[in-house]
Amino acid sequence: MALNTYCSDLWDGFAITKNGNVYSCCLIKPVKIGNIYKKKIRDLINIPKIKQYRLKSLQGNLECFHDCNFVRKNKKVDLSNKEIDINYEDLKRLHISFGEKCNIRCIMCKYPTNHAKNSTILNSEILIRNIDIKPFEDILIQGGEPLCIKSCIEYLNYLSKMEKRYILLTNGTLINDSMAKKLAKEAKVVVISINAATKRTHERINVGSSFERVLFNILNLRKYKEKFETSMILYGRMTLTIYNLHEIPLFLKKYSELGFDLINFGYDRDKVPFYLNKNQKFKQDLKNKITTVLNNSNLKDIDLQRLYQLDLIGEFNQNVS
Repeated sequence: MALNTYCSDLWDGFAITKNGNVYSCCLIKPVKIGNIYKKKIRDLINIPKIKQYRLKSLQGNLECFHDCNFVRKNKKVDLSNKEIDINYEDLKRLHISFGEKCNIRCIMCKYPTNHAKNSTILNSEILIRNIDIKPFEDILIQGGEPLCIKSCIEYLNYLSKMEKRYILLTNGTLINDSMAKKLAKEAKVVVISINAATKRTHERINVGSSFERVLFNILNLRKYKEKFETSMILYGRMTLTIYNLHEIPLFLKKYSELGFDLINFGYDRDKVPFYLNKNQKFKQDLKNKITTVLNNSNLKDIDLQRLYQLDLIGEFNQNVS
């Protein structure tokens, strides 16, 4: 029996990088499909190259699957009737990275350094011209910091005109009053990379940010969400580094107090697994604290995938889906 290497990203959408290259996922895997400056997305969906990788995925031979920390590998899917060709109308996911320009400098992030070397920004007019946006349900927009990229703001305005709600990944520093109103009305989800539970750790990780300013902006978003009676979701993201691991239990306790509806985690793949493996007592103590907190948490609001991947969750009383 072939190994299961099914990845839905090969079937349900595309990711576009700052220079217009098109991939199946935001990790620029498994292969470059084309370029949005040269081809419409509609013309790329069933080219031989991507069909080859869909077949690999179904046959258990997708190379990038095993080391991926995005795909949910334990999810059961019936592959018996899975087709290699897809219909444009069945697409759901579009992930657009506008560039690496950012107004702060997070310690685990290479974007500011990369932007200094290559300041390419994705052209919103090209995206509008070459992507028929109608079928997409999850449109994720990111930078760098998308709210300091003019082309990104132009595209958000286009999505609003097309009555398409979007997911915005931001550091939360540039959400002034007018932007808070806009996002509360237009966004499906606003993901704020707060990366900590306290001021000291937040400002150590998100260098150049202000914890108080970000919390005020979150509060303002919630105010306008309630005023306009919208369904916008505020998602708190904590990308784990060796400097904020100790705050995971506190983040799990405080996320609602910080203003978030839901939370998830990422991690520095170059450093965090190695650090935890080398510091087993710290890891076990942290695991015990996290597990204790989860026994008294609302698990439907917490994405635990990355904590499981890092082996930071022990046995606890509540059922986890």
